[in-house]
Amino acid sequence: MKRYSSMTAVLALMLAGALALTGCPKTTGDDDPDTSTIPTIPVSDPVDKTALQAALTAANATKAGTSPSIYWVITADLDTIETTFDSAITAAQTVYDNADADQAAIDSAKTTLEAATTAYTGQKHDTGTNPVAVLTAIKTAYNSGNSPGTLGTQASPTSVTIIVSGTITDTSGASAYGWLDITGENAYPPIVLQGAASGGTLNVAAAPSTNVLHIENNNKVTLGAHLTLTGGTGSLGYGVRVDSPATFIMNGGTISGNIGANYGAGIRVIGGLATFTMNGGTISGNTSTGAGGGVSVETNATFTMNDGTISGNSSNSRGGGVEVEGTFTMEGGTISGNTATAAGGGVNVHTAATAFTKNGGTIYGSDAGGDLANKVTTGLSGGTHYGYAVYWAKTSYLRKFDNTLGPTSAGNLSTAYNTTPWVLAQ
Repeated sequence: MKRYSSMTAVLALMLAGALALTGCPKTTGDDDPDTSTIPTIPVSDPVDKTALQAALTAANATKAGTSPSIYWVITADLDTIETTFDSAITAAQTVYDNADADQAAIDSAKTTLEAATTAYTGQKHDTGTNPVAVLTAIKTAYNSGNSPGTLGTQASPTSVTIIVSGTITDTSGASAYGWLDITGENAYPPIVLQGAASGGTLNVAAAPSTNVLHIENNNKVTLGAHLTLTGGTGSLGYGVRVDSPATFIMNGGTISGNIGANYGAGIRVIGGLATFTMNGGTISGNTSTGAGGGVSVETNATFTMNDGTISGNSSNSRGGGVEVEGTFTMEGGTISGNTATAAGGGVNVHTAATAFTKNGGTIYGSDAGGDLANKVTTGLSGGTHYGYAVYWAKTSYLRKFDNTLGPTSAGNLSTAYNTTPWVLAQ
């Protein structure tokens, strides 16, 4: 009996050791398991992200917008509106992607995002597809004082930004001077025209002869990024017409595909208090049966080019890129690949011009070759004076500049003008 008892004790000790090594619970004398060593596994309550997902889908669709569409906002609020909405979408997406987010956090993110979507939509005024209706709403708000925001006074106006998404085409031809006819003495606050990030186009090609944009009577318009103005045709058909007194600034965007039966198919600047400043963007692919395929700067008007590109325009006369009968100051940018039949493939300085000053930028000549070279196809005086880059037409200072005029090079200017900057003036 004693031998069996000893063996039983040994076996019990061995079993206890094995159980300890495997992590199995010990047994008590009552054969009940000892659960003191069993780990507790937390059980989370299930969460529902369906409503948050729907809010994110709606917010992203609102951000993308419908196409085509056009609306306006207070310019000073634009960055804040976009940044605030983007931040709300990002924050909601972070909660949605978080596997550990509880229901309270999910519900809070949904509520916050829906409020941000409503606020974003409310700051986009007069959304539709009719640019004329948007302009009318801005004009009414500015002159009545009952604007959704504060558009200020004529002495201290508040700029507004019109945003175009997709292609909007005019078929009415309601105004011969401009589809967007921004006229009437100080009738509008300063206006910025730009496209949505996905791009926008205002096309007047389907309408009778008209400009895409007409500015007059001390009004001011700035063209921003992502927007194309195209389709102007006929005797008054240009991309943009600026009548004194008025201001047009081009910071970006494109003016292309306009056909004029007169001066300046891309942009026509007329009169002593008419000014055009180009800081960026592209003027290309415009065709004039008169002078100035890209830009026409008429008597006493002013054009300053700080940057941007004027290329691929054509004139069935003079000034494939720019016709100068007023004042043209070139500080930077590029004039290339334009064509005139008579003179001044890049720039033609007319006998009536006030001044042409070149402080920077590049006007390509025949030496550039290929698509960069400005060209003259026929010429004047039996083809004697072409002026591929620049033609200076004043009788007493007749000059043709055929080679490229770079930012620090005067090209093949005569000795009298072989300086940088150089000025051709009366």
